[in-house]
Amino acid sequence: MIKYFGLAVVLLVTNLIDAKDQVHYLVDFQQPQHHLADIQVKFPKHEGKQLDISLPVWRTGRYEILDLSKGIRNFSAFDANGKALEWRAIDKASWRIESNGEPVTIQYLLYANDIGSRTRHIDDTHAFLDATATFVYSPQLRDRPIKVRLMVPNKWRSRSGMESAGKHTFVADNYDVLVDSPIETGIHSFREFTVGDREYELLFWGRGNYDEAKIEGDLAKLDRQVEAIWKEFPYSRYVYMIHATSGPRGATEHINSTVIQRQRDRFGSRSDYLDFMGTAAHELIHTWNVKAYRPAALVPYDYQKESYTPLLWVAEGSTSYYDTLLVRRAEISTQAEFHKEIAKSIEKLLNRPGREVQSVSEASWYSWIESTNDFTINHGVNIYAKGSLVSWLLDYKIREATNNQKRFEDVHRLLFQRFNASEKGFTDEDLLSLVNEVTGKDFGSFWDDYVWGTKPIPFDDMLNYFGLKIERLKKEDLKVDLGIKYDNELVLERVKKHSSAWKSGLTSGDRIVAINKLRLSKDNIEERIEALPIGQNITIQFFRRDELKEATLLTEVNENTSLKIVPVEQPTDQQKEHYQSWTSHPLEN
Repeated sequence: MIKYFGLAVVLLVTNLIDAKDQVHYLVDFQQPQHHLADIQVKFPKHEGKQLDISLPVWRTGRYEILDLSKGIRNFSAFDANGKALEWRAIDKASWRIESNGEPVTIQYLLYANDIGSRTRHIDDTHAFLDATATFVYSPQLRDRPIKVRLMVPNKWRSRSGMESAGKHTFVADNYDVLVDSPIETGIHSFREFTVGDREYELLFWGRGNYDEAKIEGDLAKLDRQVEAIWKEFPYSRYVYMIHATSGPRGATEHINSTVIQRQRDRFGSRSDYLDFMGTAAHELIHTWNVKAYRPAALVPYDYQKESYTPLLWVAEGSTSYYDTLLVRRAEISTQAEFHKEIAKSIEKLLNRPGREVQSVSEASWYSWIESTNDFTINHGVNIYAKGSLVSWLLDYKIREATNNQKRFEDVHRLLFQRFNASEKGFTDEDLLSLVNEVTGKDFGSFWDDYVWGTKPIPFDDMLNYFGLKIERLKKEDLKVDLGIKYDNELVLERVKKHSSAWKSGLTSGDRIVAINKLRLSKDNIEERIEALPIGQNITIQFFRRDELKEATLLTEVNENTSLKIVPVEQPTDQQKEHYQSWTSHPLEN
């Protein structure tokens, strides 16, 4: 009896100490219809006469400066007795409080109407809060335990990857856990399911043409596929937050949750559903690759500036490689659908001139300033698309070097075992060393050629290893490709380098109005271009700087369109074995 009493006293004292050291956040949704919330933050005693606090300038999972502090107004600071404290802004997202080391209470008004960036959104039906866009922090108190309490409208329910400490209340070990545990509160549909000893929560905000039961069943299948790769899980509970929106789309990974946004009518068709499941697989894989282990430059996260690394092609690209593969392994997609996705990836890269200019390593470094204009397309690559194909190539080369006994998955498993993101990250040299360890070979030349260099990927060799090949359109079936992309006003958005349009002098921003002096419209332009004879000179009339101009160009075809991936005519037993080990399914002719 005395032992239990003593234990109770110890626990009580511990809880009091923890509560005293906690950083407390209170969110009051008094005006959700106006996208507003009142935020209160209570910081405990601290060292020094001043307390610096900041709001992050970017959020994890999106390598871009977002200037999130522009949504904060009515900033004020008080001591424990409610007396106003002096403060001043020290940069666009940081404030210095004259605190004398005593507890500080911060209050501010938060505007949250940016759903597309998956940072913060409040309306009369829900609130989605990513901590980087919502909660200020003190760098010197970043490791203190956290408590978040929400004051919400009636009938709202609150969910998060954080541990619940009561109705609409969550706790986290520190600010980093809070940052990686977004909160969804509001009116939404909710489901729970279990796979093994892992609990999953699935919530839907917004009406849409989704099938909740089907999604639940297929998400359960993905669990088994990630288990086959990493063997162990970095979570016991995982939360899928699905937003059915009126336009914004995208997704973001977190340590034991994800938010996936899609247009509300883009769940129903077969292609839309597979795209959604690919996204779900991508974010689940990120729980390991990025959250459990990540490049050294991102450990720990620096929330106030860019963190440059040459390894985002691994963080994002290899995740993209495995998301398509895991959807196939889980039998969510068919062989034909899997091959179609591979073909799309190859075709996309072959039609990007930037592949000859920029390496995936360089693209990783400059991803913070990547854009999607024609300069980037013509002179750069994407860490997702090119990174996925370089990851596939590395997987193939590892298999080839080890007689199909090892694969890139073995490298990822070692990253998970040896580079816990709470302690350290991995470098380029670390990754290369692990590949060398797994294969017993020196992959330095691979890095020179494909990671740091721009050597063309040998797609034919790669595909042949798995009993596949590229099937191109017959020459007589090819159509004219001018190398242009345009908007609904026929204003050129991109002109592909080395294309006939490029060689004629056409450039982005030109507004084309006619071909061979016959007027074009958004309704007839595709038909008119497809009907053009191949190998003949044509004229294009266009406006530039409000001046009518004309360009002459030679019509050409593009052989890298409508590519198909098909099995070779008579695959060998070895090719069949390679394909089986790759996809977990036999190769069907």
